[in-house]
Amino acid sequence: MPPGQLSGVQSLERAFGLLDLIAGHHATGLTLAQAQQCTGLDRTTVHRMLSYLTQAGYVQRMAGGERPYTLGCRSMALGLSAFTHPPLVDALRPLMKKLARRSGDNVFLVIRLGDFSYTLHLEQGSVPMPRYPELVGASRLLGLGTGSMALLAALPDPELCAHLARHQATYSANQFSPLRMQRAIQRTRQLGYTLAAEPGVAGAGYAWNVPQFGNIALSILSNRARMPVTRRHELARMLIDEVGSHPGSQPVAPAAS
Repeated sequence: MPPGQLSGVQSLERAFGLLDLIAGHHATGLTLAQAQQCTGLDRTTVHRMLSYLTQAGYVQRMAGGERPYTLGCRSMALGLSAFTHPPLVDALRPLMKKLARRSGDNVFLVIRLGDFSYTLHLEQGSVPMPRYPELVGASRLLGLGTGSMALLAALPDPELCAHLARHQATYSANQFSPLRMQRAIQRTRQLGYTLAAEPGVAGAGYAWNVPQFGNIALSILSNRARMPVTRRHELARMLIDEVGSHPGSQPVAPAAS
């Protein structure tokens, strides 16, 4: 590759790497000094890239203090555009179809959107539930759902505690007292998966890391009569086995406790 092209590729790698770094610190922001320390680049180079990304709308600066950088509106627009044809669904559809075929039940793909979970896709098995397709495209607070609880339990403790404090009123309104939430999170962490049972519905969920995306979850749900406790455990183990054999899958790192 000619030297000019090589330097151009290196510049792109650095810029996208910096954008990924800011995305990973979006909730709190990333200062110029922190960006320099994390990337190992000199201050002038980091400042120049951040200035361009800011002007282009991919990042923005928070008010006050050291004015850390966060993702900007253009980055948000790019992500939202992908919802028209989610590449994650394309990648996971074969796995979800296999799980639906093996279990005979309904397999949901759930992702995190800030403090909420979002149901991105559903594959129905041989025992479909008529109202389940209505859940696709719906969001709910993290923890108020099977796959959603798996995602919540995977949060690091500082982030988890802040989240629970922000939304305790909502959890209480949904009959999730602080003690009940802590027990559900602890059980999910101990088992490595979520078991759920509500009037009329039950199932299991599992969260893991997808490279270049982050943590996602799959859940298998059906009517309560098909889901005794032993079968929920069996389905959870099937989820883990099938996800583990899927190309590129990585276990979620255990959260601090």
